Amino acid sequence: MKKIFSNQRGFALLNVVLLTLITSFAAMILLNAVPRAKNPQSTLRLTALYVANEQFAQLESLATAGELNTGNYSFQGKPEDLTTENAGAPIKFTVTTNVTNGSGNLRKVSVKVSWKFNGKDFEIASERMMRVVPKTES
Repeated sequence: MKKIFSNQRGFALLNVVLLTLITSFAAMILLNAVPRAKNPQSTLRLTALYVANEQFAQLESLATAGELNTGNYSFQGKPEDLTTENAGAPIKFTVTTNVTNGSGNLRKVSVKVSWKFNGKDFEIASERMMRVVPKTES
């Protein structure tokens, strides 16, 4: 019997190392998720920033094509980007975009993203200047 167990010397140490690795990985995941579960508002702000950046990217595409005019624009991205369930219930984002003339080919683009959570209204606003590339006649 001694001869059988004498070949198993490092097996217990390997078990302890693997168990410690698995436990620390699980703890890391849980510790990362706790702040988001307690404060979903930070996740909602990040989602709103994503929506605003998506709107800017779509409008920059219009500016590059020479089609960015002054006025109000609806959300140019995918409609499903305006809804999230990160907070445990569906949250709908509303995007308001206003484009005004700057000097020359520049346009001032203002994007506001608003949402309602727990009966309170929230909003982020951002502005950028975009250069409209003039269309050339072929």
